[in-house]
Amino acid sequence: MKHKSGYIRCFTMLLLVALMFSGGSVHAASAKSSSDRLIGKIMRVASESQQSINSRPFSVGDSLKKVEKSWGEPEDLSTVAANYWSHHVRFLYDESTPRKTITAIDEFSPQLQTIHLLQVKNLLGEPASAKEQEGMYYVTYTDNESYKIVFVFESAWNNPDPALSMYTVGPAEKSCK
Repeated sequence: MKHKSGYIRCFTMLLLVALMFSGGSVHAASAKSSSDRLIGKIMRVASESQQSINSRPFSVGDSLKKVEKSWGEPEDLSTVAANYWSHHVRFLYDESTPRKTITAIDEFSPQLQTIHLLQVKNLLGEPASAKEQEGMYYVTYTDNESYKIVFVFESAWNNPDPALSMYTVGPAEKSCK
């Protein structure tokens, strides 16, 4: 009986050592999969309802007045944007319409910084467009029918795999045929 318990103790120790040495890779795989899930959620919410994750229940086409009625006055307001910093959301709107129609939604949640450029490209494929402008790198995905998502990364000049800063959900730019 003592012989059997020695094997169990030895097996348990080996298992613990193996877990200690694999802990970093298990954590990295876990972080990667949570970022992949976040990218998937961003795409799903945008394609289904033209919303960002944190803008729900409001979407492109709704009125800013509807947002104000539910969330209160914006924490910062200009003639084209209403910032709700506590929600990590900016609504871009058309002031020329009586209802102040939302034309696009920016989201800048801190959790977005777990997403990197190469992850987005590996998961979603080649973007419809990608450009470096004013120190930022813009990567656009669209279905050419209803929505467009622009992922905004830090400059890719110094770092080929920069972190995501924010993303914008807006209507697709329909081309004339």
